[in-house]
Amino acid sequence: MKNGKTEVSIFSQANGLYAIVQNKKTFDDMIGHWAQKDVETLASKLIINGMTDQAFAPAGQVTRAQFAALLVRGLGLTTESLSNVFADVSATAWYAQDVNTAAKLGLVQGVGEGKFSPDAKITREQMVVMIIKAIHLVQGDQEPEAQTRTPFADQNQISDYATHAVTEAASKGLIKGKTETNFAPQNAATRAEAAVMVKQVLQYLKLIN
Repeated sequence: MKNGKTEVSIFSQANGLYAIVQNKKTFDDMIGHWAQKDVETLASKLIINGMTDQAFAPAGQVTRAQFAALLVRGLGLTTESLSNVFADVSATAWYAQDVNTAAKLGLVQGVGEGKFSPDAKITREQMVVMIIKAIHLVQGDQEPEAQTRTPFADQNQISDYATHAVTEAASKGLIKGKTETNFAPQNAATRAEAAVMVKQVLQYLKLIN
């Protein structure tokens, strides 16, 4: 609000016309939930959807394709001349454009043999790797020197490829443990956890308040 008028800043990777959308959204099954505020914020900005109009299903699990789509759309990322990157991502799948965008921008990698496993449940550590890559992409900076010591007691359960990302995400205040001491890196991520993580990234990048 400035001089009695509301000012809006738009940050995007692409040029074009933009409409400002704000629609207060609540879900019956999020009332009193620890992630209620973050989920409602993203839903009100049309970044995330409920399973139905009234239910978000916060304990539901998230696939690799779903999280890639959530991150790409939340950040407004686009690429040109998209073609299929992975053999198991159908060109007609609802997530094809988002997964291909994420792959071409270096946010996701396959699981081997040219496949992405889009329907596999994404783990908490896989989400962290993706959000850290997204932050470096948007900020245009280089990843800092690798740190190998995380603040979590179950560090030995974190995959080698994810240790640096988990450490950086924790130092930036983007993630918390599943408990006070453990991160539970191999646990399948929930819809609530995915929403909170994306909200943290958008706030860190100052793309939302």
